[in-house]
Amino acid sequence: MQLGRIEQWNDGKGYGFVRPLESQATAGDAARAFVHIKAVARAGRRPAEGDLIRYDSERDARGRLNAVNVTFVNAEAMRAQAQRRAEAKTAARERRTAAAPVDSVQRFILACALIALAAGSVMGFWPLKVTLAYAAMGTLSFFAYAFDKKAADNGQWRTRESTLHAFDLLCGWPGGLLAQQAFRHKTRKISFQLGFWTSAIVNCAALYWLLPWLGTAS
Repeated sequence: MQLGRIEQWNDGKGYGFVRPLESQATAGDAARAFVHIKAVARAGRRPAEGDLIRYDSERDARGRLNAVNVTFVNAEAMRAQAQRRAEAKTAARERRTAAAPVDSVQRFILACALIALAAGSVMGFWPLKVTLAYAAMGTLSFFAYAFDKKAADNGQWRTRESTLHAFDLLCGWPGGLLAQQAFRHKTRKISFQLGFWTSAIVNCAALYWLLPWLGTAS
């Protein structure tokens, strides 16, 4: 078995050529061997130009040199990496499946909140300024979450969770909930979710307590 490097590879057609390392300084194609995808042992991915491989060589009926029993030099590492990727995808799929009921409940609550805010002023439960306040703070909270998500992805300075909770408490929680679902941000951190829903419940309780005065003000 000899060591070589793939010089050409046509992935669409599934074949290429390999040249032994000791003869790569030699001009011409005499030392090259034909490599077919069927000769490559399973290693978690397809070959590419520049890959270092081990192979045996044999000539076909027409005397052409072919590489057989081809393995990547780091085949074990690549198989392990491919297995880790597969396990990570499976785990992510299982997490999404497990989270689906929770997400459905949150989306239902969000839809009810938006409908209630739109209908509340129309039906005279509170003045229009209340709906406008929720819309303004919800927008502010939405963009605060968006900024924090971008900062988290880029390794930049994050927004404090207490700041996000403050926006949620001050009528911004519908926007915060929308951002959580839109950006898949802060949805799995239990401590944050406890703070978020506490802020939302306190805000709703405060609105209910203020309704008599708000109705009079209208």
